[in-house]
Amino acid sequence: MTVALVVAFGLGAVVIALTGGDPLAAFGEMLTGGFTGSGLRNTLSRMIPIVGMALAFSLAFRSGVLNLGGEGQMLMGALFGTMTAIVLPGPGPVVIVAALLVGAAVGALWALLPALGQTKFQVPLLITSLLLNYVARATTSYLVRYPFGEPGAAFASTVAVPESNRIPDFPFLGGGISISLFFVFGLVALLAVVYRRSVFGYETAMLGFSGPFARYGGVDVERKTLLVMASAGAIGGLVGSHLVLGETYRYIDADMIAQTGFAWTGLMVSLLAANRPVAILLAGFFFAGLQIGGFAMERATKVSWQLAEMIQALVIVAVVSRLGLTWRRRRKLGEEVGPPQPEMETAHVGEV
Repeated sequence: MTVALVVAFGLGAVVIALTGGDPLAAFGEMLTGGFTGSGLRNTLSRMIPIVGMALAFSLAFRSGVLNLGGEGQMLMGALFGTMTAIVLPGPGPVVIVAALLVGAAVGALWALLPALGQTKFQVPLLITSLLLNYVARATTSYLVRYPFGEPGAAFASTVAVPESNRIPDFPFLGGGISISLFFVFGLVALLAVVYRRSVFGYETAMLGFSGPFARYGGVDVERKTLLVMASAGAIGGLVGSHLVLGETYRYIDADMIAQTGFAWTGLMVSLLAANRPVAILLAGFFFAGLQIGGFAMERATKVSWQLAEMIQALVIVAVVSRLGLTWRRRRKLGEEVGPPQPEMETAHVGEV
C-alpha cells in the first residue's frame, strides 16, 4: 500500500506541475484541509458512509460473492427507512431504531433478488446486482416524486423527518458528527471478530477460496450465498438510512443519487484494504480526508478537487497492478494459480 500511495501522489505531483501549480502547496492544503480543524470533523462525517459501504462490499467479496449492487441496496434502504421515520408514531429513540431496522430489511431483501437469481436460476449475480442499481434508482425516483413526495415541493423529496426522529450528533470537534460513527466502529470490531473467530467467518473464507472445495467440505454454498448477500444488503440499507436520518433529514432524490458515489468509493476502499475490517476503517478515513481535503485544496490553490479522485483511482490501479505482477511471477515459477483476485488473496482464515 505504501508503494501505491507514493506512486499515486508522485503522478499527482507531476500533473500539478505540468499545469503550472505547486505540488507541495497543493498537497499541504489537501492534508491540512482534510485532517485538521473543521476539516477533520467533515472527514469523520464523510467516513461513516464510506466505511459502511466498504464493509458491506468486503463481506461479499471475501466470500467470493461479486456483489456490485451496493448502490441500489443503499437507495432502497434509505427511502423506506426515511418513510418509517416520517409516518411511524412513538418515542424518538424507538422510531429511529425501527427506521434503521426497516432500512436494513429492505436493503437485505433487495440484495436477495440477485442472490436468488444465481442460486435458483444460474443468472450471474455480478450482472444482476449491477443492473438492479438502475432499477433502484428509477423506483426510488418515482416513489419520491409521487406517492412519497412532498406536495408542492420545488424538487423531488419527502417531507422532513421530525426532529425527534433524527439520529443525534455528539459534541466532538465542535459537534456535527452523527453518533452513527460509534456504530461504524462497533461494526468494524464485530466483523473483525466474526471473520477471525466464528464458524461463519471460516466458512465464508473457505467459500471465497473455492466454491467446489467449500461444498466438498460440507458448506451449504447456496444458503451461505443468500446469507452473505442479505447481510451485505442490510449494511447498505443502514448506510442509506443514516444518510437521511443523520445528515440530510429528508430524502432528496437528486441529493441521494449524487451520494451513491459513497458506494463506489466504498468498493475501492474494500479493495485497497483487502477486505480486512480494521484496514477498511483506516483506508476509509484516508479516502474521506482526501475528498474533503480536495475541496480545501481547490479553494486555496485553484487546483481542481478532482485531483483527489485521480489519486484515489491511481492508488487502486497501483494495488491491482501489484497483484497482477505477483500472479504473473507465480505463474513463471510454475505454481498453479487462478486469475489475480484481490478479494481472495488475503481472505485467509484467522486474518483480519
